[in-house]
Amino acid sequence: MSSAINHYKNTPREVKVLHWFDDFSLFIEMQILDNNKSISISVFQGEQNDNVKCQLLRAEWDDFGNPDETHPQPHWHVTSNQAIEATFEEYAEITDDGGFIDTLKAEKSKIININRIHFAMNGNWLNGGTHVYPIDDETKTINWLKGVLTHLRVQLLYVTK
Repeated sequence: MSSAINHYKNTPREVKVLHWFDDFSLFIEMQILDNNKSISISVFQGEQNDNVKCQLLRAEWDDFGNPDETHPQPHWHVTSNQAIEATFEEYAEITDDGGFIDTLKAEKSKIININRIHFAMNGNWLNGGTHVYPIDDETKTINWLKGVLTHLRVQLLYVTK
């Protein structure tokens, strides 16, 4: 286990991550409280002994029993842009008198923050259904976890080889 910063609900917090393969680590959190169920899987990139690892993306499936849920369930969050921002800011602190930072902030203000977008993972639109699946079946939940982890591994190997 090693440390990483999980950017969840815009509240960064340090978490312990498990080395998965190559330079990728996983953080999985499951919460079941009465009718509130939540699963979150985050993928981080960085060497095991790195103090800071980059959170690349997060897969989530929440079921809070809200019939008016606006976010698709399950869904993805893309968070890898934070690594690029951190790299620029670190570089600017070392090499610049402030001009680079000002330019970076000005450019950043022109770009929307996609970290908060809930990218649908499994909408049932083709069948005239909704964008929300409840967590109401253990077998389906286990199959979802296995499928997400298998798919992530295949795709990460694809983009890194």
